[in-house]
Amino acid sequence: MSYSSYLKPRPEVISEEGVEGIVDLANLKDDSKTKLEARPRDFLTLTYPTNDLIKVLEQINLRFSSDKEVAGLFLFEGLKGSGKSHLLLTIYNLFKHKKIGQEWLKGNGLICKVSDDMIVIINKFTDDPYDSIWGMIFESLGKQPPKGKTHPKLTDFQKALGDREIILIFDELEQGIKVISDSALRAQNIAFLQVLSEFSNRSKQVTLFASIYSDKEEPGSTLKRVPRCVVQFDNVKDQSNVILHRLFENYRDFDRNLISPVIESYVQLWDKHTPHDKEEHKKRFQDTYPFSPSLMDIILKKIPARGGFQNVRGALSFLGNMVRLTHTAGDIITPADASLKDKATTIMLKDLDPSGDLINRASENMDELIPKAPLSIQFASAVLLYTLTGRGSDIGASREKLIMDILSPSLDINAFEQTLMGFQKYASYFHHQENRYYFDLEENSEAKVEFKSLQYSDDQAREKLFDILKTDIFKVSENTTVFVSIQQVQESLKQFDKIRPRYVLTGRRLTQEERHIIYHGMDYRNLILLLEPKDDAFQLSTDKDLLKWAKRVLAAKDLAGSTKKTARQADYERIAKGDQSNVIDRIKKAGLVFVSWQKYGSTTTEDQIELEPLPADFSKDKVLEKLNQDYFPTLTFKEHMEGRLTEIQDRLVKEVDAEYRATLGFPVPVIVTAVSKGIRELCKEGLIGIQHNLGNFCHKNPNLSESELPNAKITPPFEEPPTKEVCPKCGKKPCVCPPVLPETCPACGRLPCHCVPPPEIVCPKCGEKPCICSKRENISLAIPPQTSIGSLRQETAHRLQQREGAVITKVSYKIFFQKSNIGDLSTLPPGIRGSLSGQGDLMVEITISKSGRFPKSQVELQIESLPVLAGAEYSADLEIEVS
Repeated sequence: MSYSSYLKPRPEVISEEGVEGIVDLANLKDDSKTKLEARPRDFLTLTYPTNDLIKVLEQINLRFSSDKEVAGLFLFEGLKGSGKSHLLLTIYNLFKHKKIGQEWLKGNGLICKVSDDMIVIINKFTDDPYDSIWGMIFESLGKQPPKGKTHPKLTDFQKALGDREIILIFDELEQGIKVISDSALRAQNIAFLQVLSEFSNRSKQVTLFASIYSDKEEPGSTLKRVPRCVVQFDNVKDQSNVILHRLFENYRDFDRNLISPVIESYVQLWDKHTPHDKEEHKKRFQDTYPFSPSLMDIILKKIPARGGFQNVRGALSFLGNMVRLTHTAGDIITPADASLKDKATTIMLKDLDPSGDLINRASENMDELIPKAPLSIQFASAVLLYTLTGRGSDIGASREKLIMDILSPSLDINAFEQTLMGFQKYASYFHHQENRYYFDLEENSEAKVEFKSLQYSDDQAREKLFDILKTDIFKVSENTTVFVSIQQVQESLKQFDKIRPRYVLTGRRLTQEERHIIYHGMDYRNLILLLEPKDDAFQLSTDKDLLKWAKRVLAAKDLAGSTKKTARQADYERIAKGDQSNVIDRIKKAGLVFVSWQKYGSTTTEDQIELEPLPADFSKDKVLEKLNQDYFPTLTFKEHMEGRLTEIQDRLVKEVDAEYRATLGFPVPVIVTAVSKGIRELCKEGLIGIQHNLGNFCHKNPNLSESELPNAKITPPFEEPPTKEVCPKCGKKPCVCPPVLPETCPACGRLPCHCVPPPEIVCPKCGEKPCICSKRENISLAIPPQTSIGSLRQETAHRLQQREGAVITKVSYKIFFQKSNIGDLSTLPPGIRGSLSGQGDLMVEITISKSGRFPKSQVELQIESLPVLAGAEYSADLEIEVS
């Protein structure tokens, strides 16, 4: 039930114009009587008898109805909007319209006796300034002020006054003194006010009521020297009662017992969700209803402390507008009802935020969150009001306060929690610190990214995930696709370079039927490497966390590119990096397996596969290294071909190579020379022969380059005619060196030696007999093809580490590169293509040899200095000397 069922808003409060909170004494001159100030009965009806007013009335009553000495000076001190003018006008009406005034007094149970024939002089000095206050008073008394260089003497004033009594009511007295430009005249006016105030304390003929801003400035600093009745408008309960009386016409006489169930229901609700002083809240709520105690604290304590709203005047306008917005349906009125959707509210809030920047930021976040959070308007309105009225550690609101301001018996706590979570997650200017929620001009980068991420679709997020998988995890996008559909994968595979490995990253475990169809009808399908997650429950394309992180990466990178602020850009880049790391970690955690075909059948039921685990760091280089070294080393190819010698004989090497690239179930030639190296090993062991126009080879490594070997023919093994070695001394074959004659024994002088036992010869190097010198041995070390310079360096270092103290006497580096259907040759280094461009095929074989005596570290430096050619295979043959 609306609070309007108990409290009736005054008509002007709920009108479009709203309540008028300003009392202007200049409106007394309104002869049309349209202004409230010119209608004493209506004005007094709207006047609440505050403690300050009762105090003044009691002093006036004592002054004029008793013999007690009562001060004749009444000083009303306060800032704009505190009620000074209202109090002065009330006093004016009591003296000027005595009958109406007495009726109002009686209606409020008050007594204040005043004389009938008093002269009332009232003036608002900002509207009617005077060079001399005495001139105004003498004129009102029908007398001419005495001429002289100073203000009138007291005797001159008493003579003009005679036996009459006057009531002096001065509004904006401070301003009246300040505008007097002549300093001497200004001092005379202050002196005359002192004369009047002192005389008022000796005689009841003069009573002075004056409003000032401060007693620290003139004329307040002079007037405060005499005995006086001071009103400073600092009673908060009075201010609350004034506002409620001004807004609701039955406030003073409505039955408060009727609202007890409403208050009880709210207090019980608060007690359920947050700790609070139950009895204290009940008591305060009875006094402030329909406004919540928290709202009245903000309006009457926090806002004046910030210097906003002009005290009661501003509070009356602000709360009156809230009544206009809520009177038809609201149970109570809380900070959550200071709606940012209402133009009048935002205009008044600019008194606390002159630039309006913070209001605009909060409104922007509110509008963005309305579709996602059910209580966005109430939440943003309450938090902003607490933000604008707080200071230091008190800025913003706690969760407990927001629950009390937003939650009602008709609302579910889950709606509040959802809204709070939404603002924390998406509102870019909403902050949370030490259990305080507030808006700030400083952007909340996390929330900004989170909200912008909502603009991206799941499809866009998937594209980003695929890109991260290929670029940042697998670390190659060439000849690589991520599975979306069978048709998409097949189309991609057809466009890739078919003589090199083609990679399919699936993002989930495929069914055997899907695997079977992917390979069906493909060229060189044994070079299609199907890589699936090790975790069979992993789903790259539908994982909610992965999609969320991918959207945040897109949002953060977009924001980083659009801001000109270095610090903000760094924040967004940090967020993008963090979320991308989350994506990478999650994908790597799922692991990777290689689908190794044992048999590709005519149907899926005949298919046979093995899922071979791959390294946790499944970059392309690491995957190839694992496949090349553990699953498909050169020995595997040699042994596989050894089991089918009759099938490979009488065929060209390149035909066998093509067969291995095409046949599922065969070892996978992940490096270009995998098959040719196996053939070389078979030839060295004499299991096959190699026939080429450059020579025939068997029982040795064919002396053919990698570009020449493919055109050689594989034959059955044969015996080559023995060849005589070239003599290292004479360079002839056969050797023509003269025979070496035996030497006579140095001990017995005979040939052969007749010594028993034979004499031991002292070694000329170690000086020992027998010789104890370590024997040096020359061995060869072959490093198999690697996919990069880095991999070759690591493998070489690992192999040499096992030969401690070895000296490398010769090293040959081989770089082999082969690529077909190159779109544009100009994308390759000029050193291997010259100035050729356009489409073409390319095969390059580079051999670099160095001789000397090299330590392990120097060989590693040499490897790092090799020419870089993306997609090439790097191998090395070393001759080393070991002890």
